[in-house]
Amino acid sequence: MWWWESDDSALSAAWKQAISIFEKEHPGVRVEQELKTYEQMQQSGQLILDSNDPPDVLEYLKGNATAGVVAKAGLLTDLTEVASTRGWKLDNTAQDVGLYDDNGLMGSGKRYGVTNYGEYVGVWYNEALFAQHNVQVPTTLAEFEGALKAFADKGVTPLALGSADYPGPHLLYSLALAHMDDSSLAAFQRFEGESDWSAWEKAATTMRQWVEREYISTDSTGIPAQDAGNAFIAGQYPMFVSGTWWAGQLAEQTTFKAGQFLFPGNRLHPGSGGNLWVVPAKAKNKDLAYDFIEITQRPEVQNLLAQKGGVPVAAEPGAANTPMGQLVSDRFSGLLSGADGALAWYPDWPVAGLNDVLLANTTSLVGGDATPQQVVEAIRAAYDAGKPTA
Repeated sequence: MWWWESDDSALSAAWKQAISIFEKEHPGVRVEQELKTYEQMQQSGQLILDSNDPPDVLEYLKGNATAGVVAKAGLLTDLTEVASTRGWKLDNTAQDVGLYDDNGLMGSGKRYGVTNYGEYVGVWYNEALFAQHNVQVPTTLAEFEGALKAFADKGVTPLALGSADYPGPHLLYSLALAHMDDSSLAAFQRFEGESDWSAWEKAATTMRQWVEREYISTDSTGIPAQDAGNAFIAGQYPMFVSGTWWAGQLAEQTTFKAGQFLFPGNRLHPGSGGNLWVVPAKAKNKDLAYDFIEITQRPEVQNLLAQKGGVPVAAEPGAANTPMGQLVSDRFSGLLSGADGALAWYPDWPVAGLNDVLLANTTSLVGGDATPQQVVEAIRAAYDAGKPTA
């Protein structure tokens, strides 16, 4: 079994509990768990799955450009009949990330993966710094920019950003979603019509303005996500635009109370069901792998995930018995139901290789090495080159 979640994460705690249950129910079977990195799976996942000795079950990246590619290549086991025969309850929209059609497009078709958690991107904020500087939690984009200005006017850089990593594209995408509706989202993510690149140009223009107004430091161009998150945890920045995978660390490691709000004014927010448990087509112990996946959906595992600040997809009511757990679980439920908006997946999902292009160009945007128009043209060119042909 392979995964890349750090030992101090809610996911790692829940999955280790699932291993313990599995081993008790399978006397004589020992799980060999190996910790990998996200970068290893991003760069070498296809080679691993196509080897003659892949793991029996592993965490894998969801999306057209990752799971979709290897599903289309026949490297994953089709779990459609397994899920039906075993009665797995996978009818919520968070599980759409495990479905891929014959072209490898996510959201419909056969089931190749199962997730046991969800995630979304919001704005983490330092409640103490907000109170100290008399800044209110914003509810509109204009109010958000007012809050950013209030901190900058006092010499405080408001946004922690690791633009050498996923936070840069996530911020750019959140700004683009401010100008997108369901139709333009479907066009971008599922190729249902023409993508609205004017929304991206507005987003890139705004992001560049934020750098010029010192809402974002130009030094962030070389900073990875972990360093940006650590700086926020250390109290160096009032805000950090990132995902619920930080919830456990923020609850346990900050000396201040960390709050969260959804990107102000947006109805659409980056997020989805979590990454997938998949079974390689060449796995040698598939039935055991199915047993483990099934255990990750059990109430005791889901409830622990909630208690640790994760975002479970099938926890019992009231399982999140900590303030942070309640916050992210309730908000994810609201996004699934539509009460708090909707999940817009992630910007790098539509085509293979788009993640690298997004990273390079948001770095250039923040560093002032490319104009907003040049950045969007580069993203659009990579997107168009990777689009599936009919």
